[in-house]
Amino acid sequence: AIFSVVDAVLLRPLPWPDSDRLVIVYSARGEQRTGGVAYLDYRDWREQSKAFDELGVIRGQSVNLTGGETPDRLVGSFATASTFRLLGASPLQGRLFTNEETEVASKEPVAVISDAMWRTRFGSRPDMVGQALVLNGQPFIVVGILRPGFNATLDTPFTPEVWLPVGYYPNKGDLELRGRGGVQVLGKLKPSVTVARAQSDLDGIARRLADLYPTTNAGTGVNVQPLKDQIVGRARTPLLIVLASVATVLLIACANVANLQLARATARRREISVRAALGAGRSRIMRQLLTESLVLSVAGGVAGVGVAYLGVRWLAGVVPNLLPLFGEIALNRGVLTFAAAVTVATGIGFGIAPAWQASRAQLQETLTVRGDAASGVKLGARSALVVGQIALCVVLLVSAGLLTRSLIAISRVKPGFDPEHLLTMQFRLPPTKYDSDAKIADMFARAIAEIRTVPGVEHAALVRATPLNGNGEMVPYEIEGSGNIEPAKLPTAHANIISTDYFETMRIPRLGGRDFTPDDRATNMLVAIVNEQLAKKIAPQGSAIGKRIRPSPADQPAWATIVGVVGNAKHFQLEEAPLDQVYVPFTQRPLIFTELVVRAPGDPMSVANSVRSAIWRVDRDQPVWRVRPVTQSIDGALGTRKFIMRLLASFAVLAVVLATIGVYGVMSYAVARRTQEMGIRMALGARSNQVVGMVLRQGMRTIAIALVIGLGVALAATRVLETQLYGVQRLDPLTFAAVPLALALVALVACYLPARRASRVDPVRALRAE
Repeated sequence: AIFSVVDAVLLRPLPWPDSDRLVIVYSARGEQRTGGVAYLDYRDWREQSKAFDELGVIRGQSVNLTGGETPDRLVGSFATASTFRLLGASPLQGRLFTNEETEVASKEPVAVISDAMWRTRFGSRPDMVGQALVLNGQPFIVVGILRPGFNATLDTPFTPEVWLPVGYYPNKGDLELRGRGGVQVLGKLKPSVTVARAQSDLDGIARRLADLYPTTNAGTGVNVQPLKDQIVGRARTPLLIVLASVATVLLIACANVANLQLARATARRREISVRAALGAGRSRIMRQLLTESLVLSVAGGVAGVGVAYLGVRWLAGVVPNLLPLFGEIALNRGVLTFAAAVTVATGIGFGIAPAWQASRAQLQETLTVRGDAASGVKLGARSALVVGQIALCVVLLVSAGLLTRSLIAISRVKPGFDPEHLLTMQFRLPPTKYDSDAKIADMFARAIAEIRTVPGVEHAALVRATPLNGNGEMVPYEIEGSGNIEPAKLPTAHANIISTDYFETMRIPRLGGRDFTPDDRATNMLVAIVNEQLAKKIAPQGSAIGKRIRPSPADQPAWATIVGVVGNAKHFQLEEAPLDQVYVPFTQRPLIFTELVVRAPGDPMSVANSVRSAIWRVDRDQPVWRVRPVTQSIDGALGTRKFIMRLLASFAVLAVVLATIGVYGVMSYAVARRTQEMGIRMALGARSNQVVGMVLRQGMRTIAIALVIGLGVALAATRVLETQLYGVQRLDPLTFAAVPLALALVALVACYLPARRASRVDPVRALRAE
């Protein structure tokens, strides 16, 4: 079941032709990627680079669909014609874009829709090609319908429903200005070109652009990565950790079966000796015993596949929301082949030791000596298997403990705002209808005023990007009086655009100065609010109020006066280091996309419909989407960690149960073999507590060796976990102390039960058996 996920996410090739040659190209400042590639930089790369067969642009963004009874929102993607060629797209009906249609806005706007949209929204109407759709307030002619199954979930977890030429991207400033990253660039390497060579080629172009455009491109480099690494890179380590934990549980289970097989081989020692006496060679005996092991293994494998079918159905419902996935999670041919290989390997693995030991039987001793004394079988192999089981348990429990403590630490992180009773939603204004800053600002002002009149709304505000929802951008900034700093060396801050009452709505504490007011208009002095961390950098010994800052100097030449200081707040991830943050009012920088945050006294979803209606009272053609509580964003940010931690913890508990059974079984067998010895000791005056102590010392000596080995292996194995941990060190003393202590107590119980049974041996009955 777990391998089916690994197969679907990591091993399966991407669903595009020549996917091993597909790369994604980023702009970067040093080691840090920027928010996107400037479209003009992409055009220079395309014209000057010799490393690519083709370069293309893609930019996911929602699109407003109007003209029907109610406005709606579509998952949109703006792209070049070359992007379709890169991804191997072909039309079911009509055609795709031409190069001319995607470079600049054409006289007749065109669109391509997905097969799923055609079937679900338009009922597979046969005359769809040639129809007009009103998208972002502008009619687009549908020129094509994509074939079923085409997938392009690159920069968004959602599959695009409609494709538009990149020339119609709403934020045209992102396309027309250098230094303004706004698009994602895909490339297909030439057959003989490596990623390193492509990187070198684009590095040279980036240096030339920095010389030509020092204001915007100085310090801006390029980062070329294989597309598959970008899509599944973050999922690789967690999935391999889970797969390793499953393999560990399998090994522990195999050790138990091997112990049972060893005991069974001991019981059959006379039979094996008779076979040998009649001429059976060692290899013949080993083949027979391995065949019996394989029959047992195959029966278990078939049953396991049946159980895995249920596990895969559960995973298929959970994983797509947490990990990148192409195709379905299923028991396909590859997974079944893996299951067959594991079945055979385990059958041989847990059968080889018993078969080898049984084939070494001493014929004369076995056939002439009666009773258990003839067994000639020592406990060394069984003890070694127990040591292996306990050691593997230590590794699993330490790993699960570290991940659990890490998740607890992240869950306790104070985000800097109060997420409870907070609702968020998004909307984007059509640029054809709101074609000036004044119109955008006016619509936002009327909308927020209308929303604040809704019963049940305590506070409401607009914000460019709410925390932990995936949106947001980092921009370079300049502090007045800091001297002439090269553009490449400017520090970066998270920039956000907000309305009045945002900090009160989010409950971000205001530490000094004032909030924005309606008087902070574009015609007045430009203002900004910074967070505590940035304020200390601006004025280490005094107040930052009244100082001036220039966020994104290449795009915002004017200085903004700092009028307030607020607390630090997490934005991209809960585990991120504190960010420099700067806020500007939407009245001075109105952009068509915004999010709404609303605080309600009870369940925030109870006011969702009323708030949506308030927006429609201002503009009935304005769709609203992604309506959800902020707590859901926080849960989503922790979703993958919780999933991995729960799986690993479950496997660790299962491993402990299996290992406990193994310890108990070996100790029970050892005591059973020594029944007569115990009887003699008791007859000679040994007390019950002495017998119990003797058995416990022998058992716990083995456990102690296992714990030491397990801790040593865990010290090395947890290096893999370092990138997955937060708020806890890899060599966490508490975890490394608690795990062996807990396992020692469990093993002590497993050893005590057989020891107590040994202390109750009746000497007379034991000696009578002798």
